[in-house]
Amino acid sequence: MKVKYLPVKFFYSFPIQLLLLHFRKYQVLLIFWAILFSTINGGFAKVFGGDALYLAPEYLGQVNFYSTTILGLSTGLFTMSWNITTFILHTGRFKFLATTSQPFFKYCLNNFIVPVAFIINLLIRSWEYQRYQQLSSVPEIMLLTEGFICGYLFVIFFSFFYFFNADKNIGRRLEKKFGTPRDFLRLVLKPTQEKDENALPVTNYFNSPWRIRRARNVDHYNKHYLDSILKQHHYAAMITVVCALFFLVLLAYMMDYPFFRIPAGASVMIFFAFLIGIAGAYAYLLQSWAIPLALVLMVGMNWMVEHDLLDNRNKAYGLNYKQHDQRPEYSTVALQKFFSEKRRTEDKAQTLKILKAWRAQFPAAQRPKLIVLNFSGGGLRAATWSMNVLQRLDSIMGGQLMNQTVLMTGASGGMIGATYFRELYLQKAHGRSLNLYDSSFTERTGRDLLNSIFTSMSVNDFITPWRSFKIGDNRYAKDRGYAFEMQLNANTDYVLSKTIGEYREPEQEAKIPMLIWNATINADGRRLIISPQPVSYLCAPAYPKGKQTWQDVDGVDFTQYFAKQNPMHLRVTSAIRMCATFPYVLPNVFLPSDPIVDVMDAGIRDNFGQDVSMRYLYTFRDWINANTSGVIFIQIRDTRKNDIRPIQKTKVLTDLMFDPLFTMQQHWSSMQDFGQDDKLSYLEGYFPIGFHRIILQYVPQKEDKAAALSFHLTSREKIDIAGALDNPTNQASFDSIMSLIKKPALVE
Repeated sequence: MKVKYLPVKFFYSFPIQLLLLHFRKYQVLLIFWAILFSTINGGFAKVFGGDALYLAPEYLGQVNFYSTTILGLSTGLFTMSWNITTFILHTGRFKFLATTSQPFFKYCLNNFIVPVAFIINLLIRSWEYQRYQQLSSVPEIMLLTEGFICGYLFVIFFSFFYFFNADKNIGRRLEKKFGTPRDFLRLVLKPTQEKDENALPVTNYFNSPWRIRRARNVDHYNKHYLDSILKQHHYAAMITVVCALFFLVLLAYMMDYPFFRIPAGASVMIFFAFLIGIAGAYAYLLQSWAIPLALVLMVGMNWMVEHDLLDNRNKAYGLNYKQHDQRPEYSTVALQKFFSEKRRTEDKAQTLKILKAWRAQFPAAQRPKLIVLNFSGGGLRAATWSMNVLQRLDSIMGGQLMNQTVLMTGASGGMIGATYFRELYLQKAHGRSLNLYDSSFTERTGRDLLNSIFTSMSVNDFITPWRSFKIGDNRYAKDRGYAFEMQLNANTDYVLSKTIGEYREPEQEAKIPMLIWNATINADGRRLIISPQPVSYLCAPAYPKGKQTWQDVDGVDFTQYFAKQNPMHLRVTSAIRMCATFPYVLPNVFLPSDPIVDVMDAGIRDNFGQDVSMRYLYTFRDWINANTSGVIFIQIRDTRKNDIRPIQKTKVLTDLMFDPLFTMQQHWSSMQDFGQDDKLSYLEGYFPIGFHRIILQYVPQKEDKAAALSFHLTSREKIDIAGALDNPTNQASFDSIMSLIKKPALVE
């Protein structure tokens, strides 16, 4: 007979009833768990490297016992916030808890299914990630696991210690409220005539981790008394939510100090703990008014944004946003008028002086090869690959790569490596003793940027969006864009802590190649071209002169168009960030134009950085043909060219529903490749002296183990990227470059 009723008892046990109740009521609270489960299992935010935030948490640049302990502490805080919030919302349905000692402890003990499933899943995934991605040893993994468990259990035990004491205080307050023990007993045992329609049947519950007890019948208890006990616990529980908010605000104000930059996964956990507490309190206090008030709040916030009362737009650091009356008009007519033929001719003359200065570095009787370097986007994967390639290429060329190069341009992450290498070369030319091929520079390029971004997003962008800093007389928001630049400077030993104007003279003297950062203007898709040199000739196609009196301006020369906004004071890190503004990960940068426009990742327009360099070569084709022995057009890309994605033999319903919406996004890189290949085939015809296109591409050793497109790289990914230099195809490309360089032509 007992076996017969066992399934029924199991179904009506407190843990199972609680689990079902979570799915029946307040499902919004489960979204947080769903996001966390999906993230650590490589679903949600995989393309951003979201799983690394939890599987390899970094603190002070290291994944160690302390970093996992902090993650454990924050996970414990999130778990307790979840327990507290659901305790407040659901305990009215389980009145038998009020008759037990330590009701909150009993509730948490029976609410274990979701948190325990998450902890087990996290520990298993962390073991796999550390073993096969971070290449950690078993003792190292055990130490990391120990740190996480210690941090988690510390919060759990501390919370229960607090609530055990709270139980004693609640008992004293109830005794004062209900009078003498006799009056207290008379009131407690006096049943109410009201039937509690919300109560759910429970047969048994865990009284301790190793003991199951039958749930007590509470029909003979006074309902108002039971409610008063639970409400006293509710007030005690809300203190944890206040503590989470206080801790987030503290982190926000201490972000400038490395000690307080806790792992991003921990920050997100604490932020979720705060959100889940707010969501629970909102639903508990407002009840049926929750949705109407939410709609009113959304309308109110929309009105404030529309009327600039709530403005936290990101700005380019160093640029002047104050003088509204001097902002350039942004319109098709204004652009066509500004980028005139006269300006184009003057700018071409300025760049020709640079080319002549470059030519003067070589013997007069010898025509040098002219090199143009193009860098693809791709987060830290592209940045690290670019640095690896530049070090190897400069090494085999005997340190002459930068001397032979006239232009470096590209998109997104690749420009991080390009900018860093050029700056190191310039410092060496100015007398600094350094080895350009030191592996430490590659290691610095691949250092994590994701933790700072997500930590700032959690504590700055959402909790303290009013925080700001000043550069001169200009004030800028301290958001995740600020965190990105601060971390990038720290990773590169602050050698990029400069303005773009500081490169103007070295470029003019041809001591270093011209370097052009690009971004995409969201309003119309035009390219924002950032260079300390005047380059308006890159802002429109060089059509043969015809009858038309206008030209298609498809780009904006940043330094000339914003000449009254101190463009030369733009921080180099801001130029990089504007070039590498991956959607949502980094904030769009707004420019001081009229009307205001914002820019984001250059890869939207050209992820391989070739359009600008092709227009540059076409513009100066006559001079190049007369003064060089040919063009070496090098493309440094972090993806395989003409790589066809596996075609699905069968489709599911979701494929049929969503494929038409995302087809362009999935094939965006291939479409850019096809278009640029077509242009290059025409461009080659303008260089009878020789046009040599060479590709250096990152090809993973295993197709299914390619480095992620993210601002975080694992140890295995860094090794894989470096190993791609020795790929036979890349070795052949290096050999081709060397054979071309060794064959200089003589002046006729």
